[in-house]
Amino acid sequence: MAEQHRVENVLVVGAGVSGLTTALELARVSEDGEPRYQVQVVAERPADKTVSVIAGALWEFPPAVCGQHGNQLSIMRSKRWSVESYKEFRKLAPNAGVHMVTSNFYFGIKIEDDWLERTKMRELQKLSEEEEIEGFRRLTQEEIKKVPASFQVKDGYQLRVPAVDTPLYTRWLRDRLDECENVTVTYGKRITDRLVPQSAKIRQDWGVDAIVNCTGMGAAELAGSCMVPLRGALVRVPMSRWPKDKRPKTAYAISKTAHQQDMVFIVPRETHLMLGGLVEPSEYDTHIGKDYTPVKDMFDRCKRFAPDLLQGIELGDEDVDVVAGLRPYRVENVCVEKEYGFNIVHNFGHGGSGFSLSYGCAREAIGLLDSMEGASFRVVDLKPAALHHHADTYAKLGTPDFTTVPLDGQEVSVEHPVYA
Repeated sequence: MAEQHRVENVLVVGAGVSGLTTALELARVSEDGEPRYQVQVVAERPADKTVSVIAGALWEFPPAVCGQHGNQLSIMRSKRWSVESYKEFRKLAPNAGVHMVTSNFYFGIKIEDDWLERTKMRELQKLSEEEEIEGFRRLTQEEIKKVPASFQVKDGYQLRVPAVDTPLYTRWLRDRLDECENVTVTYGKRITDRLVPQSAKIRQDWGVDAIVNCTGMGAAELAGSCMVPLRGALVRVPMSRWPKDKRPKTAYAISKTAHQQDMVFIVPRETHLMLGGLVEPSEYDTHIGKDYTPVKDMFDRCKRFAPDLLQGIELGDEDVDVVAGLRPYRVENVCVEKEYGFNIVHNFGHGGSGFSLSYGCAREAIGLLDSMEGASFRVVDLKPAALHHHADTYAKLGTPDFTTVPLDGQEVSVEHPVYA
């Protein structure tokens, strides 16, 4: 029988926020004072060329509007992931491009009249009372009435949440990885085709025991997953347009309206005020700018929402620009899963919630790696890694039986068929 051993060398595919966060969390795992993993990151493009640097990156508790995820089991897991990330970003603020920002979330309905929003609000209130997050309070009717009547806002609440200046933060992630002696990063190389049939060759070529797939939209090719791009765009206004003592400090979001493109998203960062938002499914072209009608409408909505704040600022101003990118939405909801029978872990499909879920998803992916062992890295625990910390939530999930078969040039374990 082959000698039993654990995963020690890991290849992370993808260098967006999910890939870099997963790599950093892997690099930080220690055992007896020594790094637990040797980590390699491979990506076609460096972090500052990925969609992550274009994200709005205002933390939101699931279900998030731009996240687009609706499956309740997935949302239950995502809530835990988002709180994990909140805690980590709160530790970083006010450094690394992360700031804690007072944020007003508005609704075109009474929150108590909508089961989903009522449940979400109560959970946020409880999290705030338990000091897991900060600053929850209901907005008063006087505050609601300050919103222009044309937006038909009826309710809202306030939170203090992380706002991530994405170019600064991704640079911080990259710099932290550069400091890790157990991490190497390779740009300019692209892994193509399905991972499963070539997993043994990839591991041999890269000298690794396991692969973590953090490829975003690339998961359509590598994992055969049904991925849908959600095109988004943001207008960026330099903070230098305001005197230092009058620079915007509060974020605003109309989180739910009758029409998807009626969203308002205003977020202050260190260098710019970001104006949004836009969600256009199945649109791949990111070469859109100030002359694109939905971008004009988006800017006009923000200006109507905050006329005093944006007084004197026009979309055509030379120092105002537009950035666009594709949120990687997975139809089956966020994927933090093992490829059963193979030493592959997936961490992709976060939609517009990549930053909000980044640390929670990375840590669960590492838990899945930890559950692999044996010469073929047999899958020994198919339940989510969080089972050990959330036993009640996952108590009814069963673990399938396994049989060992030769596959992909190695002995692997696969599930017995569920049906005869």
